[in-house]
Amino acid sequence: MAKGPAPGLIVGTRYQLVEIAGSGGMADVWRGRVRGHGNFERPIAIKQMHPSLANQHNYVRMFAEEARLGADLQSSNIAEVYDFVAENGNYYMILEWIEGVDLGTWIRYHSTRNEATKWELVAAICIGVLRGLAAAHERRDTFGNAVPVVHRDVSPHNVLLTTRGIAKIIDFGLALAPDRTEEMTEPGVVKGKMSYLAPEIVGGGKPRPESDQFAVGSVMWEALVGRKLFDGATDYETFVKLRECRVQPLRPLRPDLPPQLVALIQKALSPVPENRFASARDMAAQISAVLKKAQTRKDWHDVLAHSVVDVRAAAALSSTLGDVSAVTPVADFDLGSSEEAPRMQALPTPDEKPRSLWHRLSSMARRRPTQMG
Repeated sequence: MAKGPAPGLIVGTRYQLVEIAGSGGMADVWRGRVRGHGNFERPIAIKQMHPSLANQHNYVRMFAEEARLGADLQSSNIAEVYDFVAENGNYYMILEWIEGVDLGTWIRYHSTRNEATKWELVAAICIGVLRGLAAAHERRDTFGNAVPVVHRDVSPHNVLLTTRGIAKIIDFGLALAPDRTEEMTEPGVVKGKMSYLAPEIVGGGKPRPESDQFAVGSVMWEALVGRKLFDGATDYETFVKLRECRVQPLRPLRPDLPPQLVALIQKALSPVPENRFASARDMAAQISAVLKKAQTRKDWHDVLAHSVVDVRAAAALSSTLGDVSAVTPVADFDLGSSEEAPRMQALPTPDEKPRSLWHRLSSMARRRPTQMG
């Protein structure tokens, strides 16, 4: 097994590790800096694969594919991928450093203060997310052929809000693309954070751009209400709610919302993919139209920037603001024909931390999903 790097190490001749900023089941993310000629330096993020996985070729290829796809996506609403380095048995992805907070922490900040989020800010955030997704969904190769990328892990933890008031979607590690050479998902198994999967995926269908729209609708609902839309007492209960698309009506919970915005969210959460929007770009445009119709003179990016600064200051003082989404397992759902009770088996992860789980869920009672309310 490769030896784990330490703070101060320089990789790729100029990328220096400073300190670990976050950790996941497959990699750590370091705060780092790139050094150039003279006194030049700038902050960067360095995503380093766990040494325990670095000798497993399928994980290495998957990590390299994430870097390749990320570098191919050009949008101000997607975190940039600058470089990929293999050195001394370790693998590093060099990324844009984003000063800000994740959306999950931002939601929890308002929830712990018992205050409703401004719907205009939620709208502005999700417009940015959708524009980033549009760039992925509309990706083309050098010959002009469509090679769409489906994120399939849209969740509050994977949306970063910058101190400049911009929303950026991150982590295309589970992304699905026709030219992706390494796909670790077996037939009958789907990937993604449980609470944000679209009904067609839970039903065993292939992820598609409309599935990302559904996830954005779920994230919007959560950001406006302060809790997850699909959340059960057990994993299986959550699975059933998703499969049947049990959407609690939003208007009684947020009577201040414009009816048009409620209708748009409901459309995104349609159980039938064809009943959602023509594209992520179309969904963004329609939300933008609702925001413009509010006729406010505020610069919502500026308002969001100040809000992010406030949340960062509060998070630095309190450990209770940790993002719940950050520890939500990324799950593989086995949708086989087993009629037995659901079982869970931990995937191999460093230090035996249960960050990623296999959820073997019964496929019984696979009914056509119906939307409530």
